[in-house]
Amino acid sequence: MSRLTLIRKANLYSPKPRGVMDVLIGGEKILAVGQDLSLHATGIEIDEVDAGRMYLFPGLIDQHVHMAGGGGEGGFHYRTPEISLSHITTAGVTTAVGVLGTDGVTRTTRELLAKAEALDFEGVSTYIYCGAYQVPTRTLTGMPRSDIVLIKKVIGVGEIAISDSRSSHPTTNDLAELASEARVGGLLSGKAGVLHLHVGDDDTRLHVLFEVLKQTELPKSVFVPTHLNRNEDLLKDGIRYGKEGGFVDVTSGIRPDKHDHISVKPSIAIKKMLDAGVALHRLTMSSDSNGSSPIFDDRGKLVAMGIGSIATLWEEIRDAIVEEKIPIEDAVSIVTSNVARVLKLGQKGKIASGADADLFITDDRFQIQHVFAKGTWMVKDGKPIVFGTFENIESIPGSPESKEEAGKEDGRRGRHMLSPDDEDPDDFPDPEERKEKSKRHYCC
Repeated sequence: MSRLTLIRKANLYSPKPRGVMDVLIGGEKILAVGQDLSLHATGIEIDEVDAGRMYLFPGLIDQHVHMAGGGGEGGFHYRTPEISLSHITTAGVTTAVGVLGTDGVTRTTRELLAKAEALDFEGVSTYIYCGAYQVPTRTLTGMPRSDIVLIKKVIGVGEIAISDSRSSHPTTNDLAELASEARVGGLLSGKAGVLHLHVGDDDTRLHVLFEVLKQTELPKSVFVPTHLNRNEDLLKDGIRYGKEGGFVDVTSGIRPDKHDHISVKPSIAIKKMLDAGVALHRLTMSSDSNGSSPIFDDRGKLVAMGIGSIATLWEEIRDAIVEEKIPIEDAVSIVTSNVARVLKLGQKGKIASGADADLFITDDRFQIQHVFAKGTWMVKDGKPIVFGTFENIESIPGSPESKEEAGKEDGRRGRHMLSPDDEDPDDFPDPEERKEKSKRHYCC
């Protein structure tokens, strides 16, 4: 039976303000947007959401997520974990782009692709960059260009590290070659073909990027430098780059705390960029979620380790609206329509008939209440109602909560069983044949 969702009387931002509107979604698409929509049909189940006095926004697009984990600075035990579906959806994020990071040895692009596919199956839209910090970088097919052309989820190259002691210290020629690979791959496949750049806190800042642009005819639209709020001097370079026509990305997960006294709070960095004359449409923000946040002393010794949170993305946009007085539509565009434009995701970042049904609703204090991804209600009244495959399992045998003892027969022992999808093909339609042929396989 078909099922539709009708969101009524929401204060709609697309991200431009549209006033009080109803939105009808069905399947994975927005079917209609208008005032006082009415339905006259039988045999159709309709979920209605009363969004009166609430805000409706496009789902957030996070272009920098260590979805398969990251880190490792400090040893194997500092490898950060994979992200879970409900962590993404409760943050209002409906589209995520995966990156590797520092560790291109024990983490691989294959793992990243597999995690992206898993999250996509579970309910959010995903893409990835091929590569890691290092140059030559990590690919699936041997060439960044062919990764972008041949693998659907690969939309660019990244995150390539510059101005960082953990980078390979790429030359202008190295970066120019990678940017050319990304650009031509994008041209051949109709994708964004961007080069996503991790920028560290070395004094060289964006120098190598400015040199590449001076020495080549590569368009600025190929390059997306991120972490530009890492310190005041880097932010100044970012402002210069943005004013000269480049895309600039602030990191919501980089903000001052007891270990970090030099970064610029993301909402304040956004305000500074706009006040300095950076065009709004060139400004984006991403979270760096599930990436490690190592703190080193002046001798290079690791003294603390943090982990990025995807929840910071909306937290900082909310602060930009409430604390920095940035207009709602401007602040929201930084994590929706602007990112969609940079990454050429034409059906994302907007609320319009025919667009992807990725939406979230907040109360009048901009606290997330409901989230829809691909048309499915994922978060209700601030709580996740759809979980990843291995989320929300109360007791896994062998865990501290499990009371069974190894080596003893116990009818309760065993692994939790996950039912196959109803649409999975049945190789043994006859029950007796299935019983005869079935056996348990252990692995991993």
